[in-house]
Amino acid sequence: MLPPNYDAAVAPPTISAVVSAADSKSPAAPGGLVSIYGTQLSPTDLATSQLPLPTALASSCLTVNGQAMPLLFVSPSQVNAQMPFQAFGNVTVILYTPGGVSDNFYVTVPPTAPAVFLSGVAGPEIDLPTVFRADTGLLVTSSNPIHRGDSIIIYLTGMGAVAPLVTNGYPGPSNPLATALTPPTVAIGGAPLSVSYAGLAPGEVGVYQINASVPASVPQGLSLPLTISQGGFTHTENVRVIQ
Repeated sequence: MLPPNYDAAVAPPTISAVVSAADSKSPAAPGGLVSIYGTQLSPTDLATSQLPLPTALASSCLTVNGQAMPLLFVSPSQVNAQMPFQAFGNVTVILYTPGGVSDNFYVTVPPTAPAVFLSGVAGPEIDLPTVFRADTGLLVTSSNPIHRGDSIIIYLTGMGAVAPLVTNGYPGPSNPLATALTPPTVAIGGAPLSVSYAGLAPGEVGVYQINASVPASVPQGLSLPLTISQGGFTHTENVRVIQ
Protein backbone atom coordinates (compact mmCIF):
# COMPACT_ATOMS: atom_id res chain seq x y z
CA MET A 1 0.00 0.00 0.00
CA LEU A 2 1.32 3.45 -0.95
CA PRO A 3 0.24 6.71 0.67
CA PRO A 4 -2.01 8.93 -1.48
CA ASN A 5 0.75 11.57 -1.84
CA TYR A 6 3.64 9.20 -2.51
CA ASP A 7 4.45 10.90 -5.83
CA ALA A 8 3.88 14.50 -4.67
CA ALA A 9 7.62 15.25 -4.72
CA VAL A 10 7.77 14.67 -8.46
CA ALA A 11 4.53 16.39 -9.40
CA PRO A 12 4.90 19.12 -12.04
CA PRO A 13 5.25 22.68 -10.75
CA THR A 14 2.46 25.24 -10.83
CA ILE A 15 3.09 29.00 -10.81
CA SER A 16 0.41 31.19 -9.22
CA ALA A 17 2.10 34.62 -8.97
CA VAL A 18 5.18 36.58 -10.05
CA VAL A 19 5.67 39.74 -7.96
CA SER A 20 8.33 42.03 -6.52
CA ALA A 21 10.42 40.38 -3.82
CA ALA A 22 10.37 43.64 -1.86
CA ASP A 23 6.72 43.56 -0.77
CA SER A 24 5.20 40.54 -2.58
CA LYS A 25 2.60 42.72 -4.28
CA SER A 26 4.30 45.28 -6.53
CA PRO A 27 4.96 44.32 -10.16
CA ALA A 28 8.20 42.68 -11.20
CA ALA A 29 10.57 45.00 -13.07
CA PRO A 30 13.67 44.45 -15.23
CA GLY A 31 16.82 43.88 -13.18
CA GLY A 32 14.84 43.66 -9.95
CA LEU A 33 14.35 40.84 -7.49
CA VAL A 34 11.12 38.88 -7.81
CA SER A 35 9.29 36.19 -5.89
CA ILE A 36 7.52 33.38 -7.70
CA TYR A 37 4.78 31.65 -5.71
CA GLY A 38 3.10 28.33 -6.44
CA THR A 39 3.31 24.63 -5.69
CA GLN A 40 5.99 21.98 -6.32
CA LEU A 41 8.42 24.70 -7.38
CA SER A 42 11.41 22.78 -6.04
CA PRO A 43 11.98 19.38 -4.41
CA THR A 44 13.77 21.07 -1.49
CA ASP A 45 14.72 24.38 0.14
CA LEU A 46 18.03 25.82 -1.03
CA ALA A 47 19.56 29.31 -0.95
CA THR A 48 22.81 30.52 -2.46
CA SER A 49 25.32 33.30 -1.87
CA GLN A 50 27.30 32.38 -4.98
CA LEU A 51 28.23 35.24 -7.30
CA PRO A 52 27.35 35.53 -10.07
CA LEU A 53 24.03 33.95 -9.20
CA PRO A 54 23.42 30.51 -10.73
CA THR A 55 20.54 29.84 -13.10
CA ALA A 56 19.77 26.43 -11.54
CA LEU A 57 19.24 25.52 -7.88
CA ALA A 58 18.18 22.13 -6.50
CA SER A 59 17.55 21.02 -10.10
CA SER A 60 15.04 23.86 -10.61
CA CYS A 61 15.46 26.31 -13.50
CA LEU A 62 13.32 29.34 -14.27
CA THR A 63 13.03 31.10 -17.63
CA VAL A 64 11.38 34.25 -18.92
CA ASN A 65 10.80 34.34 -22.68
CA GLY A 66 13.26 31.45 -22.87
CA GLN A 67 16.04 33.29 -21.01
CA ALA A 68 17.30 31.68 -17.79
CA MET A 69 16.77 33.77 -14.64
CA PRO A 70 19.45 34.07 -11.93
CA LEU A 71 18.23 32.34 -8.75
CA LEU A 72 18.76 33.21 -5.08
CA PHE A 73 16.41 30.77 -3.33
CA VAL A 74 14.14 27.86 -4.16
CA SER A 75 11.55 25.99 -2.11
CA PRO A 76 8.39 24.02 -2.83
CA SER A 77 6.19 27.12 -2.55
CA GLN A 78 8.49 30.08 -3.37
CA VAL A 79 11.39 30.94 -5.66
CA ASN A 80 13.37 34.19 -5.42
CA ALA A 81 15.13 35.30 -8.59
CA GLN A 82 16.31 38.28 -10.59
CA MET A 83 14.19 39.42 -13.50
CA PRO A 84 16.61 39.86 -16.44
CA PHE A 85 17.21 43.43 -17.56
CA GLN A 86 16.06 42.38 -21.05
CA ALA A 87 12.61 41.29 -19.86
CA PHE A 88 9.81 43.86 -20.13
CA GLY A 89 6.32 44.06 -21.53
CA ASN A 90 4.23 40.91 -21.82
CA VAL A 91 6.47 37.96 -20.94
CA THR A 92 6.13 34.23 -20.36
CA VAL A 93 7.59 32.58 -17.25
CA ILE A 94 8.22 28.80 -17.15
CA LEU A 95 9.70 26.69 -14.35
CA TYR A 96 11.54 23.42 -14.94
CA THR A 97 11.92 20.91 -12.09
CA PRO A 98 12.62 17.18 -11.72
CA GLY A 99 8.84 16.77 -11.54
CA GLY A 100 8.19 18.36 -14.92
CA VAL A 101 7.55 21.70 -16.55
CA SER A 102 5.02 24.30 -15.45
CA ASP A 103 2.35 25.71 -17.71
CA ASN A 104 3.16 29.07 -19.26
CA PHE A 105 2.61 31.90 -16.77
CA TYR A 106 1.97 35.25 -18.42
CA VAL A 107 2.91 38.47 -16.64
CA THR A 108 3.36 42.10 -17.63
CA VAL A 109 6.72 43.60 -16.64
CA PRO A 110 6.75 47.42 -16.64
CA PRO A 111 10.04 49.25 -17.27
CA THR A 112 10.10 50.43 -13.64
CA ALA A 113 8.16 49.53 -10.49
CA PRO A 114 10.06 50.77 -7.41
CA ALA A 115 9.27 48.96 -4.15
CA VAL A 116 11.04 49.32 -0.80
CA PHE A 117 12.11 46.10 0.90
CA LEU A 118 10.02 45.25 3.96
CA SER A 119 12.78 43.25 5.64
CA GLY A 120 13.98 45.64 8.33
CA VAL A 121 14.14 44.34 11.91
CA ALA A 122 14.36 46.39 15.11
CA GLY A 123 13.97 44.44 18.35
CA PRO A 124 10.58 42.70 18.22
CA GLU A 125 9.49 44.74 15.19
CA ILE A 126 9.78 43.04 11.82
CA ASP A 127 8.76 43.78 8.21
CA LEU A 128 9.93 47.39 8.51
CA PRO A 129 10.80 49.48 5.42
CA THR A 130 14.56 49.40 4.81
CA VAL A 131 15.16 53.12 5.25
CA PHE A 132 18.32 54.10 7.14
CA ARG A 133 19.68 57.32 8.61
CA ALA A 134 23.02 57.76 6.86
CA ASP A 135 24.80 59.45 9.79
CA THR A 136 24.12 56.58 12.21
CA GLY A 137 23.56 53.65 9.85
CA LEU A 138 20.51 52.74 11.91
CA LEU A 139 17.12 51.66 10.59
CA VAL A 140 14.39 54.30 10.72
CA THR A 141 11.74 53.32 13.27
CA SER A 142 9.21 55.09 15.46
CA SER A 143 11.89 55.26 18.20
CA ASN A 144 14.66 56.23 15.75
CA PRO A 145 12.82 58.66 13.49
CA ILE A 146 14.07 60.76 10.61
CA HIS A 147 15.26 64.23 11.65
CA ARG A 148 15.02 67.36 9.58
CA GLY A 149 18.34 67.80 7.79
CA ASP A 150 19.10 64.06 7.82
CA SER A 151 20.53 62.14 4.90
CA ILE A 152 18.75 58.82 4.34
CA ILE A 153 19.45 55.67 2.37
CA ILE A 154 16.52 53.69 0.98
CA TYR A 155 17.00 50.10 -0.19
CA LEU A 156 14.54 48.91 -2.80
CA THR A 157 14.18 46.98 -6.02
CA GLY A 158 12.45 47.43 -9.35
CA MET A 159 14.13 50.61 -10.61
CA GLY A 160 14.84 49.09 -14.01
CA ALA A 161 17.63 49.76 -16.48
CA VAL A 162 20.95 51.19 -15.34
CA ALA A 163 24.09 52.69 -16.89
CA PRO A 164 26.64 51.31 -17.24
CA LEU A 165 25.01 47.99 -18.13
CA VAL A 166 25.30 45.21 -15.56
CA THR A 167 25.14 41.54 -16.52
CA ASN A 168 22.21 39.58 -15.10
CA GLY A 169 23.17 37.78 -11.89
CA TYR A 170 26.14 40.05 -11.21
CA PRO A 171 26.32 42.54 -8.34
CA GLY A 172 26.17 46.27 -8.81
CA PRO A 173 29.62 47.86 -9.34
CA SER A 174 31.17 50.44 -7.05
CA ASN A 175 33.29 52.27 -9.63
CA PRO A 176 31.56 53.49 -11.65
CA LEU A 177 28.19 53.20 -9.93
CA ALA A 178 25.32 51.81 -12.02
CA THR A 179 22.81 54.66 -12.08
CA ALA A 180 19.10 54.21 -12.83
CA LEU A 181 18.29 55.50 -16.32
CA THR A 182 14.91 56.79 -15.12
CA PRO A 183 15.54 59.18 -12.21
CA PRO A 184 13.09 58.81 -9.31
CA THR A 185 11.54 61.58 -7.27
CA VAL A 186 11.28 61.21 -3.50
CA ALA A 187 9.12 63.13 -1.05
CA ILE A 188 8.09 62.99 2.61
CA GLY A 189 4.72 64.46 3.49
CA GLY A 190 4.66 66.09 0.07
CA ALA A 191 7.99 67.88 0.58
CA PRO A 192 10.52 66.90 -2.10
CA LEU A 193 13.89 65.45 -1.11
CA SER A 194 17.14 66.07 -2.93
CA VAL A 195 18.35 62.78 -4.48
CA SER A 196 22.14 62.45 -4.79
CA TYR A 197 22.18 58.86 -6.08
CA ALA A 198 19.68 56.32 -7.36
CA GLY A 199 20.88 53.03 -8.81
CA LEU A 200 22.18 49.58 -7.99
CA ALA A 201 23.60 49.06 -4.51
CA PRO A 202 27.30 48.15 -4.89
CA GLY A 203 27.97 44.47 -4.23
CA GLU A 204 24.27 43.48 -4.36
CA VAL A 205 22.33 41.70 -7.11
CA GLY A 206 18.99 43.28 -8.02
CA VAL A 207 19.07 45.61 -5.01
CA TYR A 208 18.92 49.36 -5.63
CA GLN A 209 19.49 52.26 -3.30
CA ILE A 210 18.45 55.89 -3.15
CA ASN A 211 20.53 58.44 -1.25
CA ALA A 212 18.50 61.52 -0.40
CA SER A 213 18.65 64.61 1.83
CA VAL A 214 15.72 65.61 4.03
CA PRO A 215 15.05 69.37 3.91
CA ALA A 216 14.38 71.51 6.97
CA SER A 217 10.96 72.26 5.48
CA VAL A 218 9.73 68.66 5.67
CA PRO A 219 6.67 68.37 7.94
CA GLN A 220 6.87 66.59 11.28
CA GLY A 221 4.61 63.70 12.19
CA LEU A 222 4.28 60.20 13.58
CA SER A 223 3.36 58.63 10.23
CA LEU A 224 4.16 60.63 7.13
CA PRO A 225 4.08 59.21 3.60
CA LEU A 226 7.51 58.59 2.08
CA THR A 227 6.79 58.38 -1.64
CA ILE A 228 9.06 57.20 -4.43
CA SER A 229 7.85 57.92 -7.95
CA GLN A 230 9.51 56.63 -11.10
CA GLY A 231 8.28 56.00 -14.60
CA GLY A 232 4.61 56.37 -13.73
CA PHE A 233 4.73 54.12 -10.63
CA THR A 234 4.56 55.43 -7.06
CA HIS A 235 5.44 53.44 -3.95
CA THR A 236 4.59 54.70 -0.46
CA GLU A 237 5.80 53.77 3.02
CA ASN A 238 5.12 55.66 6.24
CA VAL A 239 7.89 57.12 8.42
CA ARG A 240 8.15 59.28 11.53
CA VAL A 241 9.84 62.69 11.23
CA ILE A 242 10.89 65.02 14.07
CA GLN A 243 12.81 68.28 14.41
